[in-house]
Amino acid sequence: MEDSGEIIGCAGLISNDFISRMDLLPWICALYIDNSYRGRSLGKELLLLAKADAEKAGFNIVFLCTDHIGYYEKYGFTYISDGYHPWGSSSRIYESNNLNNHPLG
Repeated sequence: MEDSGEIIGCAGLISNDFISRMDLLPWICALYIDNSYRGRSLGKELLLLAKADAEKAGFNIVFLCTDHIGYYEKYGFTYISDGYHPWGSSSRIYESNNLNNHPLG
């Protein structure tokens, strides 16, 4: 995501987010909005774009892992379990239906 040629945010869609649940895919990863642009629902826009890309690729559900509680839930993500990273830490795993007829919060 850019503003006047400056990168202000990003998100990715990957096959695995270094978490123990190799059976789940795709994963939304690296959601980031520059501090000065937060509070403008830009994260929501990036989540919608990632979900649309996943849908175009034939996936009905997307996943993400995070330590944040409360942010993704307001955009329709549901906590499903904890996952474990190769370096020993854990993160919460969320899923969301990515069909366009189910817009985010």
